[in-house]
Amino acid sequence: MNNMDKNIARTITPSVVGAVAAWVVKEWAQLPANDLMYLTPLSTTIYYTAVRFLEEKYPKASWLLGALPVVPAAPAEKVETTVKVEATGTVTPPQA
Repeated sequence: MNNMDKNIARTITPSVVGAVAAWVVKEWAQLPANDLMYLTPLSTTIYYTAVRFLEEKYPKASWLLGALPVVPAAPAEKVETTVKVEATGTVTPPQA
């Protein structure tokens, strides 16, 4: 997952969670439909802020914002090779 994909996921996930939470609160409290206009950004902000604080303490909580865990790449081994060039222009590979 590259940075752009990760940023998009971390934007869309809180928005969807916030919208669903706002709808649940509206239905539970039997509020008028116009109240979703206020509840959605409020619940989105609360969710995002809570997960960011949680993520500071527990980095693996980033999945709550839609970021998939990143498997660290194995460190590459340094490879040194030399090529012997003869005067005739032929290349001789190194001997193993």
